[in-house]
Amino acid sequence: MAILGVLAIHIFGLILGEEQLRGTSTWYFGLIIDLGSTWCVPVFVMISGALLLDPRAHVGGPGIFLRKRALRLVPALVVWHLVYLLLVRRVFFDDRPTIENVLLQLIDGRIFTALYFLWLILGLYLVAPVLAAFLADGGRKRAVVTAVVASAWTAVILALPGITTELGSPRPRGDNIVIMFLPYIGIFVAGYAWREPQRHGWRWLWTGALAVALMAETIWQYNVRPDHTWLQALSPVAYFSPLVVIASVCLFVCVIDLCSRVELPDRAQRVLRSLGAATFGVFLCHLVFYSVFRRWYPDFWADPRPVAKIQMYVAIVVLSFALSLVARKVPVLRRVF
Repeated sequence: MAILGVLAIHIFGLILGEEQLRGTSTWYFGLIIDLGSTWCVPVFVMISGALLLDPRAHVGGPGIFLRKRALRLVPALVVWHLVYLLLVRRVFFDDRPTIENVLLQLIDGRIFTALYFLWLILGLYLVAPVLAAFLADGGRKRAVVTAVVASAWTAVILALPGITTELGSPRPRGDNIVIMFLPYIGIFVAGYAWREPQRHGWRWLWTGALAVALMAETIWQYNVRPDHTWLQALSPVAYFSPLVVIASVCLFVCVIDLCSRVELPDRAQRVLRSLGAATFGVFLCHLVFYSVFRRWYPDFWADPRPVAKIQMYVAIVVLSFALSLVARKVPVLRRVF
């Protein structure tokens, strides 16, 4: 589900780049889908936290844990940076940046649109053994407190640039591939803290309702920018902003509670596991197909009509999953999908 949200942001978000459409039904269509999908990155991180902070993942010690993750992530990180730099940017778009520009873009995590996420996950991998050791004997309470405190710390860091701007002395927040994982530590721990489903009761209902309400506020807040300057400063719209984080946790809890009550046939479970295993590859390759449309079908790519965006979305989802599923059956390609 989260990967579908990522693709939705990249495709339907194109509508919001057309400022002349503001206030039209097309604008609101793109706004609702794009901003309504901002939960996807936090939920991705929460799923990672639920898996990577589990004590069972660290039975062999930090060395084995890190080696296993490095063998999975580092080849993909290197190969896909080269794919987007040399194939997409150079071959597709004849973009020939200088070595200095490439190095600066690499430091900023901006070689291509979503590749920063690989550096984010790499940073979380590196701190996972330390966090897991800290959380191991503290029970759920320690995990919840850690998630809340870390998320509150992130909220302050996120708000400070806006606050200083309102006070007339801007202090922009810097970011780079070494530290970009830090704002996500609270979300990472939250996935572990709230990983256990409740198979009975109504928790799914109120968490789902709260998630919808908070995402509605996020959509409204983005739409009224730059009005309500202090609100925009104190809680800017971002993947790790307070309201988006709370909404993402609520959605995560709602979904795991509902899924725990559904008994699927073995065949359906196998299909879902295969699709789930393919999502990493989908994340990595979908922007190649996006770029193909941009380069060779520019009118279709730029068409803001909802029907055109839905068609492009479906095409990229199908093509990306097809490539990822096939690539995972090829031993060499499997290492980078």
